[in-house]
Amino acid sequence: MRYNVGMKNLEILVKNCYDELGKAGIRTGDITNWRINDRARTRWGQCRRNPDGTFEIEIAKVLLVDERISEKACKETILHEMLHTCPGCMKHTGKWKQYADYLNASYGYHIKRVTLGKEKGIENYVAKRQPVKYLFTCEVCGAIIRRKRESKFTRNYRQYRCGRCGGRFCRSSVSEDRQ
Repeated sequence: MRYNVGMKNLEILVKNCYDELGKAGIRTGDITNWRINDRARTRWGQCRRNPDGTFEIEIAKVLLVDERISEKACKETILHEMLHTCPGCMKHTGKWKQYADYLNASYGYHIKRVTLGKEKGIENYVAKRQPVKYLFTCEVCGAIIRRKRESKFTRNYRQYRCGRCGGRFCRSSVSEDRQ
């Protein structure tokens, strides 16, 4: 693993986290891959369990490149995800919570289930609402289907039936919709 993005080096941060977990007597599962996610906007990290029992961890790129976010804040996210690899710790309860509480008390961390941007030292992410581009109305019961993006349904709506009454859909103008 050779990651050096911006100011913080993921490889060094991960090594420090392994050292702290080792000192705390916490053994992680087998983490085979670390990724930097440059598209993540609403989460700091993610842990995935592979079919063979190994794990992959993704860390949001913003944690590593934004100088307002401290190394401690990065390590909190890395440790959060690493704890998910421990046996019985995929959820944020039970052993996962016990381990997080222990690390918080031992190292002064604030590892928890959800962390806001302001807790990391940056503004909270505000998602931009996409406008509705596609609008369909059931010809029988008047049910309205709104879609923001093109999909199988928007391309082939004549092949679908209303879930309420079984009626057919017709395409409506978005300007007719009073969202």
